[in-house]
Amino acid sequence: MDGPGIEERRAMFPRGLEQPPGSYRFGADALALAGMTAELPLAGNAALCELGTGCGAASLAVLLSRPGWSVAGLEKDGGLCAAAGRNARALGLDGRFVPVQGDAGEEGVLKAVRTALGSFAGHEAGGLFDAVFCNPPWKDPRSGRMPRGSLRREALFAAPETMGVFFSAADRLLKARGSLVAIAGSWRTADMLAALPVRLHPERLHFFLPGPGAGAELTVLIARKNGRARLKVSVGTLQAQLALRPDEPASFHGQPAEGKPVPAEEDGTPA
Repeated sequence: MDGPGIEERRAMFPRGLEQPPGSYRFGADALALAGMTAELPLAGNAALCELGTGCGAASLAVLLSRPGWSVAGLEKDGGLCAAAGRNARALGLDGRFVPVQGDAGEEGVLKAVRTALGSFAGHEAGGLFDAVFCNPPWKDPRSGRMPRGSLRREALFAAPETMGVFFSAADRLLKARGSLVAIAGSWRTADMLAALPVRLHPERLHFFLPGPGAGAELTVLIARKNGRARLKVSVGTLQAQLALRPDEPASFHGQPAEGKPVPAEEDGTPA
């Protein structure tokens, strides 16, 4: 029996994405990042780059909401990078999504990402991107229980310099006036601001609450290359951003929508 078609898969999204065994399970933070990125006032044929694309959840969410945009997804792990490409094909988005394997801290890899621009209509290989978005590892390795799998550990727990590596890569990939969109736990807000290269000017901080009356759990930072605008601060709930019911938990850190933690031994077959 044939599997679901493209339209059925799109209707199911984000359920059904392939996630390799032992990898970090994407959650509401990835989808919140995608929603904020999709709100950027970019041209109809904009080219974007996601740093640390994983299985492609955030990138594919952006592409489904912005039919004219294209995304190059950079991912360090080969298994996740391949899965992102397969997920794009399953959703009929492979013409607008190019996975690139490599480390954001390596100059040769960033050149390969810029070369991928040539895959998109109206863009030349070696050019620069209209926007870069990322959900870098931001949990403190000195706090919380460490996952057993190395892929999950690398996706969640960061060395002190990790944000700087991601943001420096964004600086090198962005056009003048291009935007960086990044998400992290709200307790890392000051660290995000401190990690910005001098050319990336912070223009917006948006704090996500898990629900009405709760404290902020996630922060989205939007910075513009060579920008000068005053910093704006806004607040919203994850329920509103993700169109959840008021009684539905807006979980993240790799947990499914019902809020039940994914067992560490669970394999990575489609969710």
